[in-house]
Amino acid sequence: MGIFNPENGIYRYTEKLVDLILLSIFWVACSLPLVTLGPATAALYNTVVRCIRHNERNSWGMFFSTFKSNLKVGALTSLVVIPVAVILIFLYDLLYQSALLSSTGYVLFYAYQIFLLLPVGAACYLFPVLSRFTFQVSGLLVTCAKLAIAHLPSTILLAVIFFAALTVCSNMILFLFLLPTIVALLHSFPLERIFKPYIDAQRGTPEEEE
Repeated sequence: MGIFNPENGIYRYTEKLVDLILLSIFWVACSLPLVTLGPATAALYNTVVRCIRHNERNSWGMFFSTFKSNLKVGALTSLVVIPVAVILIFLYDLLYQSALLSSTGYVLFYAYQIFLLLPVGAACYLFPVLSRFTFQVSGLLVTCAKLAIAHLPSTILLAVIFFAALTVCSNMILFLFLLPTIVALLHSFPLERIFKPYIDAQRGTPEEEE
């Protein structure tokens, strides 16, 4: 079997490595207007799960078709999330400055970082949920808040992965063209486990016994 045969193992691994880079580039490009951050993230997550984890083909086509199908709700949700994110970042900077001035400010700053795990973790559900289920904005926000609280350990894990990637990218910007796909892949392991009962119910199939 030739090395360039699409079914060759080396070819498939090379194809996935290329996807890791190109899907991150697609995500960065589609997120630049900011308001399209949501549909771009939904497209990235869905493509990573279906093409990188489950070996479906046509990753580029799937990314852009998912982006298009989630554009309206994803963009409207982004318009809600972005102002909240700006407020949280402003408070972070304010508390960071206070941490430099006093021990009380130091304690408040680190307490705030712990607090951020919940809203950031909850935000990590939003666009993966949108990529797999049909919601309007209000239903999406409420559902993800409930999932974040019901699966608190997973929510904290999602936030920790996000913060780790953010720290790496802030120190070396080139990682921005690789880490989005890796973060989506790592997020998919707890998220797909959480989504499975709902996907099975949606398909009308019984859950497999674990």
